[in-house]
Amino acid sequence: MNNLINFMVIGAVKAGTTSIYEYLNEHPQIYMSPIKETKFFQWDGETRKFSGPLDPKIYDNSIKSFEDYQSLFQKVRGETAIGEASPSYLYNKFVPKRIYQRFPNVKMIVILRQPTERAFSHYLHTKWLGYEPLSFTEALAQEETRIKNNWGPSWHYKQQGFYYQQLKNYFSVFDRQQIKIYLFDDLKANSIEVIENMYSFLGVDSKFIPNTSQKYNVRYFPKNQVVSNLINQPNFAKHILKKVMPKNLRTKLNSFISQKNRFKPELDRQTKKELNKLYSEDILNLQELLQKDLSTWL
Repeated sequence: MNNLINFMVIGAVKAGTTSIYEYLNEHPQIYMSPIKETKFFQWDGETRKFSGPLDPKIYDNSIKSFEDYQSLFQKVRGETAIGEASPSYLYNKFVPKRIYQRFPNVKMIVILRQPTERAFSHYLHTKWLGYEPLSFTEALAQEETRIKNNWGPSWHYKQQGFYYQQLKNYFSVFDRQQIKIYLFDDLKANSIEVIENMYSFLGVDSKFIPNTSQKYNVRYFPKNQVVSNLINQPNFAKHILKKVMPKNLRTKLNSFISQKNRFKPELDRQTKKELNKLYSEDILNLQELLQKDLSTWL
C-alpha cells in the first residue's frame, strides 16, 4: 500500500491540535485521517486496560490493528502530505519507537501550551465530559494515587505538562529536522502565519489560507443548570414554543439564552502559582533544549 502517512500531529493534549487538524484538512494537497485521534501508536499491539471511568471508551474507540490503520488512508488520491493527529502520542514514552519501527522518515508536528494552562484546560475538558467528579485542586492531589491505581492519561493533568522528557524521548529516536515545534500562544496570536509555516514544513502550497475564524473544542459550563436543561432537553415549554414560534426564531432564542447562560471557569491564583513553580525547572530545561524563549511561561 503506497498511501501511507508521511506526517503526524503528535501533541500536546489541549494545545490546539483539533484546530490544527481542521486547518490541515482544509488544504487540497493534504489528506488527514477521517478519524482525528486514531491513537493507534498509543497501543500498536498492546491490549492494556486502564481503571478509570473512561477505560472502555479509550480502548474501544482506538484503532487497534495496523490493517485498520492502513484502511484509514484508502481514499488518498495523490495528496502530497498524508497524516493523522493523535495528541496522546507525545506523552506516551513507548510511542516514539513504535512510530519509528513503521515510519522512520515521518515528519511530526508538536504544539506546546503553557503547562499550567494546559493542565487546567485538560481538567475542564474531562469535567465537561462528565468523567471528573473532583475540583481541580482535589484532582491534582489525587493524581499520583490515580496513576498508581492505573487510571489512564485522561486524568494525568499535571504529568502531561512536563514536556522536556517527552520531547527528549522523540529526539533520541528521530532526527530533529523531522520534528517541528510550535507554541499555542503563537497559534492564538497569529494562526495564519503558524499554519503557513506548517504547510511549508509539509511541502505543500503555503499560500493556501484556511478558515481560522472557526474555533474548536472550546468548553463552557452553564451558569444555571435548570436553564441549560430547558434549552437542551425535551420538555413541555419547548413543545409549546415549537407550535407558536418559527424555527429560525427558536434557534436565535436558544443561541441567545445559551450564550448568556454560559461561563468558563478560571484557575485560582494560588493553584496557578504552585503549578508554575512546579513546572519552572522543566520549562528552563525545555527552553535550553529547544532554543526557544519560554520566559512568558514562567
